[in-house]
Amino acid sequence: MLNFWKRRRRAVNASSPGFNCPGDCPLASCPIGYCALVVGLSCPAHEARRLRTLGVFEGARVNIVDTRSGILLDVRGSRLALDVSVARSIRVRPLAA
Repeated sequence: MLNFWKRRRRAVNASSPGFNCPGDCPLASCPIGYCALVVGLSCPAHEARRLRTLGVFEGARVNIVDTRSGILLDVRGSRLALDVSVARSIRVRPLAA
C-alpha cells in the first residue's frame, strides 16, 4: 500500500528535452522535479504578502514536488501547496540542476 503513494520522480533541469522554457515562465507550467528561481509575483498585494511570508519571494529557489491537484513546492526545506491560479501569477527562471 505504501508504494501506491510513492511516485517515481524524474529530475528535470533547464536542459531537459521534454520541457522548453527559454526565459521566464509561469510556475504553473513547470513539470515535477523542476528547479527554478522566482523572478516576480504578479498577484494581488495581499496574496503576494502571504507568499513572501511563506518564503516565495523574488530570488527564492523552489522545487516542484507534485502537480496533481495544484502545485506542491519545496521552498527552503518546507512543503507549500498552491492553487494553479496563484502558481500562474508567479514567474520563474530555470536553474541548472
